[in-house]
Amino acid sequence: MDNNIFDRRMFLKSLAAVGVCSALPSVAFAKTQSANIFVWITLRGAMDGLNVVVPYGDKDYLPQRPSIGLHKNQLNKLDDFFGLHPALKSCYQWYQQGEMAFIHACASPYRQRSHFDGQKVLENGTEDPLHRDGWLNRFLSVDNKQHTIAIDSGLPLIVQGNAQADSWYPHKLKIKQQQAELLQDMYQSDQTLSDNFINALDIEKMAGHVKGGQQFHVLAQQAGKFLTSENGPNIAVLELGGWDTHAGEGAVKGRLASQLKKLDDGLSALKVQLGEAWSRTVVIAASEFGRTVAENGTKGTDHGTANAMLIAGGAVSGKKVITKWPGLAKSQQYKGRDLDPTTDIRSICKTVLHSHLGATNKQLDIVFPSSSELPVMNDLIRNS
Repeated sequence: MDNNIFDRRMFLKSLAAVGVCSALPSVAFAKTQSANIFVWITLRGAMDGLNVVVPYGDKDYLPQRPSIGLHKNQLNKLDDFFGLHPALKSCYQWYQQGEMAFIHACASPYRQRSHFDGQKVLENGTEDPLHRDGWLNRFLSVDNKQHTIAIDSGLPLIVQGNAQADSWYPHKLKIKQQQAELLQDMYQSDQTLSDNFINALDIEKMAGHVKGGQQFHVLAQQAGKFLTSENGPNIAVLELGGWDTHAGEGAVKGRLASQLKKLDDGLSALKVQLGEAWSRTVVIAASEFGRTVAENGTKGTDHGTANAMLIAGGAVSGKKVITKWPGLAKSQQYKGRDLDPTTDIRSICKTVLHSHLGATNKQLDIVFPSSSELPVMNDLIRNS
């Protein structure tokens, strides 16, 4: 494809999201092939999965985290080895109800420690940070009846590419009918901008009046509103930053606990807004990489490798921690410092696309190139 055409398309999408019409992201809804719902949440900054899904049964955990380690009696017990951070109250309830699972010691193919490149690999679904389209966009391309919307001020890499994908974000700009008509007249000379503008007005009408600004639980609630609207999308992308806990990470309380509460509140708001649609929903929350096994000198953790993933929803066959646990002894750590990755994140994503959204094996090979050897976990999603 001509790079100039690609760049122009990206520019037009960006203009619709953050330019003159920052209030008016481009959107064109399509009927979906699947009635099921999928929500992806990028946890930007590298969440410390070892203090989220805590391996209290590993004797090497607490000695390496004397200040920030959580003790067994401080956790909500998941099984005889793992416990959940107490800030994830709703998640723990869902786990008990079989609507939540965790994947541990997982990672993307990325093995360096740059947030920027790690997030790119997580979202483009390849081994190359320079790859220019996202894996969710490739899924839209191979199944053109699907449609997605990103709850974001721009268009995240995961949904960038050739297929139609749009973004929405709360704003303070109020456009009256007369102003809208004038702007529409201005854009008549460019069919693409004109179509973007008209469709953007449709999504703003669907969004309605949004209270609470840009807080994560508000955005998650709004995602639920879009996903349950007539002719709305069945896929949504959100993000929550602030997980880079180099210092003052804390244990039961602290920076990490605060972040986890934001995530938990957002997931709860999403579930409430989805209502009965929660029964046909899968939500994945994942970071670009994990953090070091041992705490550092500022009572935090540094950039690591393997991590924990959260997967929730009424369509999830939950109440399980899925892992090939590598151990936390120094000799068992990746490069002598990190949790060793034993599960590829792409396996989980492939599972959701296949078992929940109906992707074929041939389509999965396009969405996740060079991953045909990665298994689909058929017991993770309930039978539709």
